[in-house]
Amino acid sequence: MITKDCIAEIEAAARIEEVVADFVPLKRAGKDWIGICPFHDDKNPSMHVSPRLGIYKCFVCGAAGGPIHFVMEHEKSSYPDALRYLAAKYHIEIKEEKRKLTPEEQAANDEREALLNVTAYAEKYFVDQLFNSEEGRQIGLTYFQERGFREETIRKFRLGYCPEGWDKFTTKALEDGYKLDYLLETGLTKKSENGRLHDFYHGRVIFPIQNGIGKPVGFGGRILAKTKTDKIAKYFNSPESIIYHKSDILYGFFFAKKSIRTNDNVYLVEGYTDVISMSESGVENVVASSGTALTEGQIRLIKAQTKNITVLYDGDAAGIKASLRGINMLLAAGLNVKACLLPDGEDPDSFAKQHRDSELRDYLAEHTVSIIQFKADILMKDAGNDPLKRAAVVNDILGSIAEINDDIIRSFYVRECADLFKISEESLNANLRQLVWKKINDARRQPSFQSQPNSQNPTVPQGTTPPTITQPDESQQLPKVLTPALTQQKVEVNHLDLVEFDVIHLLLKCGMYETHISQTDEAGNAVICPIRVDQYVFNEFHDDEIVFQNPLYQQVYEEYAKIAQKAESQEDLEHAFVVHENEKIRNLAVSILMEEEPEYSEQWEKRFELHTNNITNSVQSLNTELSGCINLFKLRLIERHKKLLLNELGFEHTDEEQRQIMERLVELDKLRKKLADLLGMVISQSDDSAN
Repeated sequence: MITKDCIAEIEAAARIEEVVADFVPLKRAGKDWIGICPFHDDKNPSMHVSPRLGIYKCFVCGAAGGPIHFVMEHEKSSYPDALRYLAAKYHIEIKEEKRKLTPEEQAANDEREALLNVTAYAEKYFVDQLFNSEEGRQIGLTYFQERGFREETIRKFRLGYCPEGWDKFTTKALEDGYKLDYLLETGLTKKSENGRLHDFYHGRVIFPIQNGIGKPVGFGGRILAKTKTDKIAKYFNSPESIIYHKSDILYGFFFAKKSIRTNDNVYLVEGYTDVISMSESGVENVVASSGTALTEGQIRLIKAQTKNITVLYDGDAAGIKASLRGINMLLAAGLNVKACLLPDGEDPDSFAKQHRDSELRDYLAEHTVSIIQFKADILMKDAGNDPLKRAAVVNDILGSIAEINDDIIRSFYVRECADLFKISEESLNANLRQLVWKKINDARRQPSFQSQPNSQNPTVPQGTTPPTITQPDESQQLPKVLTPALTQQKVEVNHLDLVEFDVIHLLLKCGMYETHISQTDEAGNAVICPIRVDQYVFNEFHDDEIVFQNPLYQQVYEEYAKIAQKAESQEDLEHAFVVHENEKIRNLAVSILMEEEPEYSEQWEKRFELHTNNITNSVQSLNTELSGCINLFKLRLIERHKKLLLNELGFEHTDEEQRQIMERLVELDKLRKKLADLLGMVISQSDDSAN
């Protein structure tokens, strides 16, 4: 178990913007960063990363948290694994408790952790067999070398070998204390009908499959040509498990991430050796779908790194037509899709071996075309001059264009299609509109449900889960501003709730800032006194015995009083709230503190010799905002009190009670007018019904 001091060191070192940038390209947005959210089908950057607060927050799906939680959610990893990843990133030595776990504690360890441990053990075993056993060197290593792979490449991708024999690996794993249940669940070991155990990959070379942080989660085992028969599959692959979901994995993704972001493009191939050969030839931004049709999970992985994808095809016509079906999914996801056709008889593996470094890159650059051009070239070969077949090709291409959601991009594709087939854009657009409407109507017929991010946090031992931030439920939603669409509905606006939120907003944003207020000294003279925002608010609330009507806001107010006593700065205070143990308080604080601040151009100020004041750089602006906020709060409280008294008049009372109510109403009206004058507001009779 990792020590608390070590965890604290990792938390202190991990910078949220650096951690998120390992997985998602980020762009500067004022003081924060923004990027495509990897936790939902995000088409525009909706995830904000705040270095100041040390958290990320998606304002669409609600995903949020700190560096450790981001790694856990993105990689579906356990808390200890996320800590180890960050420790390695920041060169921190992992320190663990020296106390040995009891058998009961070991048995209670997370199943996912155990499966990752057994796959890591298997990877190490297969690599060791390849390089350090005579059988591995003569058979496995020789095979890889004959394929043209250099030793440094073999070690980089952690290729291995599982020895011949029925159960050598299984026997060794059991001897070393790994449980049979985990060997069976990961598919490393199989049990025959008569109950005999055997190694699933025996006699095969091994291609480990890593997740996004480099942990092995599965394997591909290739039978060697000398022993291959038609009755045995060329490749054996790991079964689905809680650590390996084939639809969410791209082979080579861990090794390609950095290059994909650097080149802002990814090459998509089919198999393991395609990735390895291309990487060895200098094209490292390459991943493989591992022989399966593209899935939404794999597309999300790509989209989190780049919007540009180039699909590589060999000369197999049937294979090309089959794989073209996945193109529409890429277009619908908003990716810029291109294609490159390799010469007849070549696949990415063989072609990369013959064309190293600049030769390979030059070929790819010269032969990469838009997906519209590519589909036209491929499909028109069969259509020939048959007008019906040619029309079918055009409609097929229009079907792909219809998947594109951006109207401008769609129009460029239509123009390209018109130029290719010498057809007017008007005719193509007429057919395209029909296809788009059909797509919309088909979608309407499907059951509608809102996609939600995975809310199941990976299990963390002994209650050490880092704070997470979830989308607030209806009971804690922030006050909503009415939109024109609601004007035909009678919606009762809770004005008091709105100003209560404004007070909390001001406290969390500026509570420890200093402002100036006017006070009267003993001689009756007006004196300007410096005072902190929070102290001013607390004084006003204490003097008038004010409490919040919204229970959540009152709870935040009380917590603020405790936290502010210990916080040394505004940043300390904000951080205490974004990691607060109370989920509702934490979510409210994040929603407020992650709001985008307006950025004022320095060039604008220089050009017009103006200085833009706001509550963060001007005491006068802060003072105006503070006094206005508190006075408006008091006004709304008076209005609420007045409304209650007016309702009370509808009931029977003694003359004395009636007189007291009327006197109180007169007092409230005087206070109300005084506050309205301070706020520069005009109060009409209709305002009495507001609240």
